[in-house]
Amino acid sequence: MITKYENFKYLFLGRLISNCGDSIYMLVLSWYVFEVTHNTMYVGFLNFLLFVPNFFSFLFGPIIDKHNKRKILLLLELLQLMSVAVIMIGMSLQGQLGNAALIVIFIGAFFAATAGSNTYTVQDAFIPSVVDKHDLPKAEIYMSVAYNGADYVFTAITGFLVTLMSYINLLFIDLITFCLSIVSFYKIKDPANDNTHVKNTDEKIAVEQEKKKLFDGFKAIYKNKLILLLCCGSSLANFMFGGLNVYVLVIAKSIGGASFYGLLTAFYSAGVMLGSTFIASLFLKMFTTGKTLCLAYLLFGLSLMPVVFISSKYLMLGIWLFSFIFLGVSQVIQKPILQNETPNKNMGQVLSAYSTISVSTLSLGSLFWGYIAKFVNWHMFILLFATVFIIIACTYSLNHTLKRYTL
Repeated sequence: MITKYENFKYLFLGRLISNCGDSIYMLVLSWYVFEVTHNTMYVGFLNFLLFVPNFFSFLFGPIIDKHNKRKILLLLELLQLMSVAVIMIGMSLQGQLGNAALIVIFIGAFFAATAGSNTYTVQDAFIPSVVDKHDLPKAEIYMSVAYNGADYVFTAITGFLVTLMSYINLLFIDLITFCLSIVSFYKIKDPANDNTHVKNTDEKIAVEQEKKKLFDGFKAIYKNKLILLLCCGSSLANFMFGGLNVYVLVIAKSIGGASFYGLLTAFYSAGVMLGSTFIASLFLKMFTTGKTLCLAYLLFGLSLMPVVFISSKYLMLGIWLFSFIFLGVSQVIQKPILQNETPNKNMGQVLSAYSTISVSTLSLGSLFWGYIAKFVNWHMFILLFATVFIIIACTYSLNHTLKRYTL
């Protein structure tokens, strides 16, 4: 793929390098805020700012479709670079301003997350114009490896380096990664079939048409009961993941510090990557698509529960890795169901609306659990977290359409 399509090569390399940058600043920020404030509420608010841009993702779809995707990628990467620089300034002012410097850091984090969340959307929308149709599945696998692989490696490395280097020095490395990703995206040549420069002769009519279509994705989800069920399940799951993003810091703090935090997030990514590739293929050979989804949620919840009762941190990491394999299976199974249930002409609108509904609960969960973490220990949260996934699995299993669903 990389040797076959030159544009895809630079898109893949840009995503790989950009994801390295994302992994660095996300881990550094979370640990920094927790170390400085010793307050999970601040961590919850940080995660709220990191995830809330997803709530508005459906608004950016028409912009991405209408304009040059290469230029949008370059602008978004530049915005991330500038945002990380703002975060560094905030950290350098911590000694003079105290917690007031967090305002500067949070502003930088919000804009970095806004740019980052839309970068993935632009890249995914770009792929069909740089590879042939029959190579799309391979392209998605490459991009998935670029995402999870980079996250796996760099969260582990950053978790180790944060004990040896200052936060600002680590973020300086982050700036270098975004510079390299900009260089990679800059080398992409505008595809011959890119018609984003075509202008509508009547801009007012075009704007009115876009306004009418803006909420079509939400209407389509409401009308399709299967998609609505999956959307509700994903929303609840992501609400709990908003809490996990807070509690994983609490777990690391109580067991092994910043390096252990890096290992937890790295093993999370490694499990998801294994599940979304090899294990998912194995499950699909034995079960229908719907049964695989139900089973993946059930096994994820059941396998995560023993973490609460284990004192060995190494055994805990092993179970953590094993559990998140099933999460990876569920993630790679759910998207094809949504795509199969949605007409091609409405695909972008439905998927962006689905993302807006389901992913936005991450930000709400971060705020809620950031406050609750002051009263509920991590053992109780993990038990509740696992139980919620078991309940979702049982609910899915009761839906005969989903249970018998096959592609």
